[in-house]
Amino acid sequence: MTKVLFATPPTSMKERYGDMAEAGSSLPSLGILFLAAITRHKGHPTTLIDASALNLNCEQLLNRVEAERPDVLGLSATTFSITQAATFASMIKERVPGIRVFIGGPHVSAAPLETMERFKDFDVAVIGEGEETILELLQAVNAGASFQGIPGIVLRCGEEIVSTSRRPFLHDLDQLPYPAWDLLEGFPERYPPAPFKVRNLPAASLVTSRGCPNHCIFCDRSVFGASCHAFSAEYVVGMIRHLVERYGIREFSFEDDTFITFKKRLVAICQGIINLGVKISWTCLGRVNSVDEETLALMKRAGCWQISFGIESGNQHILTTIHKQATLEQIRKAIALCSKTGMLSKGFFIVGHPGETKETLDQTIKFALELPLDDISVTMLTPFPGTEIFKRADEFGVYEGDWGQMNLLNALFVPYGLTRENLEQTQRELHRRFYLRPRIILGYLRRMLLNPSMTKGMLLGARAFFRSIRNPQ
Repeated sequence: MTKVLFATPPTSMKERYGDMAEAGSSLPSLGILFLAAITRHKGHPTTLIDASALNLNCEQLLNRVEAERPDVLGLSATTFSITQAATFASMIKERVPGIRVFIGGPHVSAAPLETMERFKDFDVAVIGEGEETILELLQAVNAGASFQGIPGIVLRCGEEIVSTSRRPFLHDLDQLPYPAWDLLEGFPERYPPAPFKVRNLPAASLVTSRGCPNHCIFCDRSVFGASCHAFSAEYVVGMIRHLVERYGIREFSFEDDTFITFKKRLVAICQGIINLGVKISWTCLGRVNSVDEETLALMKRAGCWQISFGIESGNQHILTTIHKQATLEQIRKAIALCSKTGMLSKGFFIVGHPGETKETLDQTIKFALELPLDDISVTMLTPFPGTEIFKRADEFGVYEGDWGQMNLLNALFVPYGLTRENLEQTQRELHRRFYLRPRIILGYLRRMLLNPSMTKGMLLGARAFFRSIRNPQ
């Protein structure tokens, strides 16, 4: 059988989070955990190194891969980390002659041909969902067969780059084995989340659905598509039980955008958690037009303590321009409902939208401060490959398309009429004015008093926060 090693590129916390490195997340990549689980299940010797989560440098990862000497190295990269992945591919080929390097992840699914043309050391790019594709590729390696009949890939044929047909999305996600958490070195202790994001440790993140039916101008749906397919409630509750019983996980973060959209499944998951009879806490993402008081009450009974909403802007015209399909009134209502039911809420805001002006930036700051939010995150609008704004960037502003700078912290897109300094100043001002209020400070002090074990992480996060609002990114 073919020996395979899955890894993420070696990118440091400082590179990923800038001044907020001490408050960054080291949660592992679920994508390679699913891939490793299915290749091992089919009998292929499988190892896994999440170099990003472990904060490994290039030499450390090279030594580990060289020691394993796999037949195939499977790398998963974002746009921000694709250059590091390519550099590492070149270096490992010198250390391990004959190794094949497969590249997957959101970036290569969005820009496969350009990526393969630019980076010559990737042998195969896996497009979209990778579980079935990787099995067929490993079988072909084992048999010495051609890859050209395998759907869902872009490959090198001599000097040519060839795309095969698109692979259909998985119909039944429940057929997949649980992610291979046991292959992670030191899991869960060595993979802590951002300190502001949890109430308890150890913690784990889950993605329980794939695809997104919404059409936000800044989101890419190249990997999982525009329609949603999900794991069943039974599968999700089974994963939770497995993580609680085997690893002692006490906190979960559900990272799928559509987690609360499909009410029947959400209710079944909540009821399943309650029926487990275990004391856990959890957070999730949600859309403002998907919450109601009855469901929030059930979620709270099941252990949910915070919902994060993509608010993006305090200007209705901007929300319409970016296809958010939400109104300022829906946002107000959703945050108020959370407050009424005792659920904390977090708002994600973006600065630098198409059509943004100094006035709309001021409106976003004012709106954020008016809402009874408990947390916020403020990032820069980034035209990632595969997004609508990537295709239309020149229509709305000046765009610097440096893949290696796309970490959501750098102002690579500047709307006409604004400057990079305007955007950076707005980001710092919103963070400063939001968090340096008595209500927010007391809220964090209350969290530390309720759970003293989180104090160290909170203080490190606070130090990172003060550094970020003092210095330009």
